Amino acid sequence: MALLVLFTGNVFSQAPAPEADPEAGRRLYTSFCARCHGINLVSSSGAYFDLRTFPRDDKERYLKSVNEGKRAMPAWKGIVKPDEMEAIWAYIGKVNNWGPSK
Repeated sequence: MALLVLFTGNVFSQAPAPEADPEAGRRLYTSFCARCHGINLVSSSGAYFDLRTFPRDDKERYLKSVNEGKRAMPAWKGIVKPDEMEAIWAYIGKVNNWGPSK
């Protein structure tokens, strides 16, 4: 007995993930990050990392720092969701004029 399966379109390919929204990232950044890293990434203290100097190609470091914390920065894993981290990353990129993702 033959099994006939009909597919419409390619069900094995996934739709590309939507681009993270920098405006949503700005709101999240204001809630979670601005207290230490400053409004628009401009900190009034040298005690906190200057996110204006964060390298575009080091997203892995960003995610690790946010999830696990680093030095005085607390770990945000379980508080800031992965999609929110993506939005904050998009906001950091917008402020730093990184342009479209590669």
